[in-house]
Amino acid sequence: MIVTIDGPAGSGKSAAALQVAARLGLPHLDTGAMYRAVALDALEEGILHDPDRIAQRCRLLSLEFDWSKTPAAILLNGRNVSDLIRQPEVTEITYVAADNPWVREELVRQQRLIGQKCGSLVTEGRDQGTIVFPQADFKFYLNAHPEERARRRIAQLQKKGNVDLDVDEVLEQILQRDMRDSSRAVGPLSRPKNAIDIDTTELSLEETVDAMISHIQTHAPAAKN
Repeated sequence: MIVTIDGPAGSGKSAAALQVAARLGLPHLDTGAMYRAVALDALEEGILHDPDRIAQRCRLLSLEFDWSKTPAAILLNGRNVSDLIRQPEVTEITYVAADNPWVREELVRQQRLIGQKCGSLVTEGRDQGTIVFPQADFKFYLNAHPEERARRRIAQLQKKGNVDLDVDEVLEQILQRDMRDSSRAVGPLSRPKNAIDIDTTELSLEETVDAMISHIQTHAPAAKN
């Protein structure tokens, strides 16, 4: 069983995907972590402004997940970079990987291979139900008002010790990211066909997960609680 969860930044898809996967007893694939890892490599190699070299290196990189950890750790050439890829400086440059058509082609290929290997999983990103797994058993599209998504982003950063934050600046970053994600030539953010829409603006994480699990159980009675 393949469950895809797509949506813009701050919609709650990552946290929801992790809990849905846990309740269904399935692996959780964080595809955004793969793009972040490629961007981190480009940063470390000093090739941020060379899309051809980024694409070439992407095909040679080893990107693996350690499913024994929750959430799964991502290994870049055998090195656990789960914390490094969440640093603000990496978030700001992830677009160099996400907007690169050759990188997207390679990572889509890898994500499909992961799906084939696992057989069943919960995967989240921006093109999972549209490009990577268009025949997924269940597709969800999460969204929330930009102001709420900015608030959530600030809360995440404050937990990591970032206290000097400007609400308007974070909101502008969210809006710019939405525009970039939706307008990219390859794998743009869009609502998958036949996806279940969930507006998480006024929903708690538990309520969001309950809604998704309820839908899955209704249409797949054998699914685990």
